[in-house]
Amino acid sequence: MKKTLKMIFGLTLALMFFLSAPAMQSYAYSTIPDYFDFGDATIAIPAGGSYKMWLAATYDYTYFIEGATSDATYLECNFKRDSGYVTFHIGADEQGGNVFFHFYVRDDKVPNQDLHDCVEIYVQNRQPVNQSLQVPIAGGKVGTLSKDGKRSMLYNDKGVAMASFSLTMGNGRGAEFGQKGVESNGANYFSVITGYDNCTPVISESDKAVMLANGYAGVVVNGKFVNWP
Repeated sequence: MKKTLKMIFGLTLALMFFLSAPAMQSYAYSTIPDYFDFGDATIAIPAGGSYKMWLAATYDYTYFIEGATSDATYLECNFKRDSGYVTFHIGADEQGGNVFFHFYVRDDKVPNQDLHDCVEIYVQNRQPVNQSLQVPIAGGKVGTLSKDGKRSMLYNDKGVAMASFSLTMGNGRGAEFGQKGVESNGANYFSVITGYDNCTPVISESDKAVMLANGYAGVVVNGKFVNWP
């Protein structure tokens, strides 16, 4: 009888402890739930937006991105065995419609370095950009603004290169951007989108003189007019 009472009392205590314990967030969207536990497997995020997601990692990990075009698309995380929120950031100039964040276990405790899972991002409200734009130049002629890597070059009506510019985030760090068109604010400006709102143009003095002679005073960065430095 005493044994039975002790057993009942023990079970009651265990039940009370279980009910009073804080609830753990568990989603198990991962295909390898012993290693990762994702809050979501697929997410829709607008270009220029971000999204917080619960992530539980049993071991240290790393990630790489597939399908992104913007260098402002990245994951804010600590890469450590942990549970909590991570933040997906999508660059304002992102052109990839489907961006994949691939997660890999990177921990000395796990010899298999091929353990992998993925979160897919559907990028919404992407801004249209053009690698090559027809733009007005001096003398009532039409030139071309063509983008090559992280630089845009202005060509005259005969296809001869005249001047170029790029964008910087500061400290010598070039920024990716997309060409949108031409806007006017008394003078003409090249309109661009980028993942970094505080970017400024980089241009040589000689190229700046050519741009000014053709009526271009600077760039519009994510809607903000910025004159040549």
